[in-house]
Amino acid sequence: MVTKTEWEEVPEDPDPHENLGYELEELTVIQSETKDQFVFLPAEESHLLEEAFIVATEDSLVELTQ
Repeated sequence: MVTKTEWEEVPEDPDPHENLGYELEELTVIQSETKDQFVFLPAEESHLLEEAFIVATEDSLVELTQ
């Protein structure tokens, strides 16, 4: 768990990998046929956990890569 001091030392615009320890992972995007919703699943089936998905509306999506 991160301490308050460690959290306060994280840059305002942290690098996901260097500052937060996140690893990029390929995602499979599935669009609902009945609604404007998307499901994001890990591309590797072995990384799929029961709670490892996101459901979002199209207007919630933002392209983060350039």
